[in-house]
Amino acid sequence: MMTVLILAGELDELLELRTVADQIGAQDVEALVPDALVDGDTLSSLGLKRVYLLEGFEETPPEELVKIVIDLVKKRGHGLVVGPSKKIYRELFARTAQNLSSPCLTDCTSLESVEGSLVAERPFLGGGYVERLAIKRLPALLTIQLMGRRPQTREKGSLEMVRLGRLSTEDLRLRRVAVEKVERRGADLAKARVVVSVGRGFKRREDLKMAEDLAQLLGAELACSRPIASDLGWMPEEKHVGLSGKWISPQLYIAIGISGQVQHMVGVRNSRIIVAVNNDTSAPIHREADYSVPLDLYQFIPALIKVLRERGARVA
Repeated sequence: MMTVLILAGELDELLELRTVADQIGAQDVEALVPDALVDGDTLSSLGLKRVYLLEGFEETPPEELVKIVIDLVKKRGHGLVVGPSKKIYRELFARTAQNLSSPCLTDCTSLESVEGSLVAERPFLGGGYVERLAIKRLPALLTIQLMGRRPQTREKGSLEMVRLGRLSTEDLRLRRVAVEKVERRGADLAKARVVVSVGRGFKRREDLKMAEDLAQLLGAELACSRPIASDLGWMPEEKHVGLSGKWISPQLYIAIGISGQVQHMVGVRNSRIIVAVNNDTSAPIHREADYSVPLDLYQFIPALIKVLRERGARVA
């Protein structure tokens, strides 16, 4: 029976990764989480055998977390280590895998057990294809794309909690001088039912107000393509959807001024309905959209907002 170790910094991450462990039939599951994540009722209902509480989890650099993960894997014999597809875990798992001479796969979209072997799926060649990889050697380390999965309901059971304490500053080769918390606004995009997303079709940062007004009328969350967050800095990185950002699956996805290159579409492909607003009729997003609006966003969006306001429309 394989032992699985889950690394998670937030409760939602832990819940989803517990679901992934269920999908491969894992019975012996442990977790390494921040000590601030202590929620006895919730944790005891996840069927976890043991939870390791690390003080200062969020402030500990990946290169120092490596020591803790390696120590746990060697002592407990974990066959699989999973974490969310975030920058910190990609770096942490790569460093850990190198030290353990273990396989490491990032951005996996699914994991299943096939005839006794673990098989993972992940984007390939910029997201244009999906590759299926059989994991032949354990322990293996995988980062998983979060898609709003939730674990099965269980009866509360016994749970052992182990406090690891904070690493001594003398043990840290890199030391953080300061930590500035990023102000997060709005709900988690992975949970949003309606998402309005903006791209390079917007000429000025101030023009995003149109999309904000539309999102408010629709009860939607606001997102963006990579250039808006990474290149222009008009929106925070947490709002970026696409191959290297958030992967979402809303009921309705409205893309405004987005060309729809494959790297973007990978992150929104699981949307139930995609509406594209782009006056470039040759833009790739029109081939992916369920509904295409080949009009100038500066004319169409204000007109749509006006109609919605007149009708008093608001989608919950």
